[in-house]
Order: sequence, then C-alpha cells, then structure tokens
Amino acid sequence: MNLTNKIESLHNPRIKSIVRLRKAAERKKQQLTLVEGVREVTRALQSSHPVQQFFICSELLEKSNLDIITAYATENRCEIFDCTLNVFKKISYREHPDGLIALASLSQTKLTDLTLSTTPLVLIAEGIEKPGNIGTLLRTADAVGVDAIILINPRTDLTNPNVIRASMGSLFLLPIISTDIPTCMEWLQLHHIQSIGLIPDAHTDYTQISYAEPSAIVVGSEDGGLSQTMISYLSHPASIPMVGYNDSLNVATAAAITLYEAIRQRRELH
Repeated sequence: MNLTNKIESLHNPRIKSIVRLRKAAERKKQQLTLVEGVREVTRALQSSHPVQQFFICSELLEKSNLDIITAYATENRCEIFDCTLNVFKKISYREHPDGLIALASLSQTKLTDLTLSTTPLVLIAEGIEKPGNIGTLLRTADAVGVDAIILINPRTDLTNPNVIRASMGSLFLLPIISTDIPTCMEWLQLHHIQSIGLIPDAHTDYTQISYAEPSAIVVGSEDGGLSQTMISYLSHPASIPMVGYNDSLNVATAAAITLYEAIRQRRELH
C-alpha cells in the first residue's frame, strides 16, 4: 500500500468532509462515522466492521500499529492518508490523540438478526441521551456477556464518535439494536424473555427476582427514568435500595448492579 497520500492543508476537501461528520445529520447523510483511537479501530477491524479509509499521523502513531493498519489496508484495498500534526488535530476528537482515525460505514442490526443463547440476558435502555452513559452501558454489557443491547428511542445516535470512545470500542463487539417499545416488547414475548425494569419506587428489591430464566434488564433515561408506556409492559418492576440522600443512581451504574446480580445468581446455579 502506498503511504505517500499526504494531507498537509486544513482546507483539503477530505478534511472538510470529516469535520462535517461531527454532526449527526451529516453522518446519516453520508452513511459514515469516525472511529478514533488504536483500541477502538482495532476492535472495529476485529468485528469485521466495514472500514473505508484510514487517516493517520505518523508523528503520533506507533510503528507496530501502523504495520497492522497497513496490512489491513493492503488486503482490503483501503486508502491511508498521512496527515500533518496540525491537520490531524483538526479532525481529532481527543485532547491527546494517538494518531489513528478510521472512516467507517454505518451498519444496523435488526431484532430478527439476533442469535440468542439458551438462557439469554439482554440489556434494554430507553431514551438515553448522554453519549458517555450509552458508552458505559455498552462496556458493562460487554463485560457481563449479554446477548444483545436494545436501545429504545435513544436521544443520541450510536454513530456519535463520543459513544464509540466511551464504549472503548465495545460498540463493535455486541449486537446493538435501536427500535421502539411495541416492537421490542413483542420480541421479548415471542422469545419468552421476562423484563425487569428499574424504578426507584418499586416495592420489589432487585435481588428478590430470579434471573435464572431468560431475562431483560430495562433502564430508563437520565432525567425521567422509564416511561409509563414501558412500565406498563414490564414483567417485574424492581428497585435498588437507596439509604443516602439521593433517590436515584446513574443509569449505567444501576444497570451494572442489576446485570451483575443476574450473573451472580446464574453462577450459583452451576
């Protein structure tokens, strides 16, 4: 692969196009997003996520990582553009970039595409807005090995580079579906998966529920929690005990606590 594709000008059309991808509407229009960072790009490649081009800064990127990218680009006929430090900082989202950005195609997974385990564990999140929370939910879901993550009416699109960063690349390692409440709940019923929704004032403690059967943990938005429509569908409303002054936990923290309780119970059965 020829690495003489140099970009030295901030006014280069490719650089301008990448900068426009900071807007969700532009990502949707181009059907592209940016994956920044060696770890994140590596995970995208490991999952066979379609990558179109690489933008590197040879002043920052370690040679071992450059060799990996070069080998991939050669095999898959991807272009590599070596940017000056000035140009790379223009397109980077990070305060301390490591010299690698991939331009990747968008891809969507449908509920009908999912392959479930014999006793599936699913994480469902409704109306989440903050990219950091979505990313942390994805990392946690990956850590416990969920079968899938279902986002109900998310207020931030998954293609947001900050979501990719916050997930540390877990976005590419898990089946993630974006859908609405009726479609999701119909799918749960079809597969006989109980839904445990976290609600601060629910009378049932989350530890009092059996997660041994197929289960979906359902968490709500940062500001309003679960909608009344979602609550009406739940198999089990549950709460996490709070003994301090605050009456709720961060959504990602609440999800982590409950998911690990499910894992604990399942391990005890074996």
